[in-house]
Amino acid sequence: MQRPQAVTHALVDGVRYPDALRRLYSRDDIEDIEPLYLMTRWASLAEQGPILVRLKSSRLADDACANHDSNVYRSLSLLSSQASTSELSRHLGQFVTFNGEGGHEQLLRFADPLVTRHWLSSYESALPAGILGPIDTWWVADWAPNWAEPRPVTWQAFQSHLRQASPSVSEASTFPPMGNAQLAALEAMARWQLKERLTSYFREHMPEHWQYLPAQKRGRWLDERLDAAAAWGANTERQVAIWLSLSLRWGDDFISARDGLYDRWMTQIDGHQPLSRQEQLYALDVWSRSQETPPESIAQVSRLKNEDTHG
Repeated sequence: MQRPQAVTHALVDGVRYPDALRRLYSRDDIEDIEPLYLMTRWASLAEQGPILVRLKSSRLADDACANHDSNVYRSLSLLSSQASTSELSRHLGQFVTFNGEGGHEQLLRFADPLVTRHWLSSYESALPAGILGPIDTWWVADWAPNWAEPRPVTWQAFQSHLRQASPSVSEASTFPPMGNAQLAALEAMARWQLKERLTSYFREHMPEHWQYLPAQKRGRWLDERLDAAAAWGANTERQVAIWLSLSLRWGDDFISARDGLYDRWMTQIDGHQPLSRQEQLYALDVWSRSQETPPESIAQVSRLKNEDTHG
């Protein structure tokens, strides 16, 4: 594994590192602490925002690289720079907001390593030198999502390339430059987070059904079910969670199967006032709790296992 070298600073995400200021000030291996929101209109959220710290020793970096506590490497990234803390702070302060679609200003949670990794990776080999500025190397942890098989954590090193950036980036009129690839990367990151929240829910509330899904197929299954939910009309996280829960319990075809869950429910309510699709989903979820798990859902699990066995 490539290990971070010559680390001088850490960029801590206050949301991922709860009670951040107290914990950081209590350490004796940190020299400077600069909450980057402090001089912005989000000063009241300074402890939950990005916090730049200069390291006296490698202890915090070693803790992150040891991989013993995922809460550490998921809450910070590591920087190598010859610049002062104040110079780095001014540079990173340019990333607090960006112009999204339609030119609307949005916060960029660039201290969250998951956001950082998706964002910086989206520039591929055309990472503009201006993004890193005085940063020689920006080290970000790369870990497996919770729906996949565990794997060792690695560290991705981002370094500037002096070659010309791609036109979609170099022609941007604002900083940081956010082209279509960067916006798509942030959407992919948000989808990753949603899939992890759904996985945590299934593990806690539907463990028997979740464990029947082969681990290597869970990511694809989640993506396919999310797409199907959106196509149906599920447009809130609660509605999406209901759709995926019904799919997991009753089978992916619970809506379309003849004599399936939806078909039987429609027969049950025949003659009642029509509901919107979103209202149907809520009502179907409530009604399904009074039904027994159909054999078809077990058959679907068997098909998944057979597909996995036979490639």
